[in-house]
Amino acid sequence: MSSDIEVKPVKNEKVISFNQHVLIRLPSEGVKIAYLKEEGIINLGKFGSFQASGVVGYNFGQSFEIIEDENVNPISFIGEVADASEREDTPELSKDELTMMFSNSAENNQNIINIGSKVQQLSNADIDELKKSGASSNIGQQIIEKMISGHGGFDKKTIFSQQKYLKRKQQKFLRRFTVEYIGSSELLEYFIVKDLPRVHGISEETLGSILSYGNIRPGGNYLVIDETGGVVIYAMLERMKGEGSMVVVHENEHVNFSALKYADYPEDLQNEMVKTINWLQFLEPENEKILWEDVDDEEFANMKTSKKAQYERRSKRANYINSVIEVAKKGNFDALICVSTLHLPTLLPEILPKIGGSRPIVVYSQFKELLLDTQHCMMSDKRVLAPSIIETRVRKYQTIPGRLHPLMTSRGYGGYILWGTRVIPQESGITAVGRGITKKRKENPESTPTQEADTTETDTPETTTAS
Repeated sequence: MSSDIEVKPVKNEKVISFNQHVLIRLPSEGVKIAYLKEEGIINLGKFGSFQASGVVGYNFGQSFEIIEDENVNPISFIGEVADASEREDTPELSKDELTMMFSNSAENNQNIINIGSKVQQLSNADIDELKKSGASSNIGQQIIEKMISGHGGFDKKTIFSQQKYLKRKQQKFLRRFTVEYIGSSELLEYFIVKDLPRVHGISEETLGSILSYGNIRPGGNYLVIDETGGVVIYAMLERMKGEGSMVVVHENEHVNFSALKYADYPEDLQNEMVKTINWLQFLEPENEKILWEDVDDEEFANMKTSKKAQYERRSKRANYINSVIEVAKKGNFDALICVSTLHLPTLLPEILPKIGGSRPIVVYSQFKELLLDTQHCMMSDKRVLAPSIIETRVRKYQTIPGRLHPLMTSRGYGGYILWGTRVIPQESGITAVGRGITKKRKENPESTPTQEADTTETDTPETTTAS
């Protein structure tokens, strides 16, 4: 890629601003997408509500706590223990006292006796009374501190168990949240939590591998099949930084880009970079072109207002479809990116001629078995070099000082990628040179180097053409 490509700044990725979508990460580890409108109120369910204006102007990644009158206060991070000096009410335990309590821990959990709820001196009625006394995170923090001080077996837990206990209570009682920028990883995380089948079980690391194997970059021109509602398209737009284009082939009357409503890219930029075409227009371009002739200025001026609007819509649609069909016919795309449930072996003969030479072909499927058919088809086709099925998996770990082990409840799959390189085979006129000369010498020791050189030159296409 040329280093002199100037990328366009498409939106602010650093500062929280009005009129954009943001990802809100809750203490319960849930996620929510919200649109920040001026004078808007964001409702977080049991955690409360806050005014959108309270978070605007801070950097993305900033954490906040909800206080009285739907206001917010910035905090260092979502799980911090606030200092007593920052609170309106004096807490039962200060930060230093909590730190001291954590220092009283056991080496193992063998002395813990399971006696159920009797181990906790703080009753549910006490907790309800504390909840009614206020609507800020200070109340939630006081509840947590009272529960720790009233826990009969807290000092018998290991430091690891104590921190897990504290984290569970923070997730339940604290009214805190973090505002994050919606990148491709965050958007994918949101759909994995809310609607996993929509993204076909794809994981964050697999999505990153698709972009890397497909060599997605600013200024590229790509052929795309995306059935994730636009999640893959959004990830590509993020990589392309406002430069380049893609043609998206779909099988419905209208393409589904529902995920792109969270992208907040300018509409004209999306229309410029993302062109859509259905399979019938892609496979039979000559039959699907719209025959259209523009009328002259005088005839247009004599039209009624309603007819003018209708004419302009039809003209715009015809010119758009015809221009995209021409782009698809021309081909020479920089990559094929396919995240689909379609049976590709029947479509590959039509798709491969549209991909440029030495360009990647990347096909994703949730199931390896579905890719095997496509791989066998590619292996028998000289236009695809070394098609390989790849699985990428990153396991998450939880750590505390002196303790490291993987999470036991993480997803165990993220889909598979079929990756190959489009090549343009040369059918004839190729002569192997090099080590073959040594073999000829061994077979015919009486031949001279001059004779071998003459023989080799005669066999080459250039010498034959010249003579």
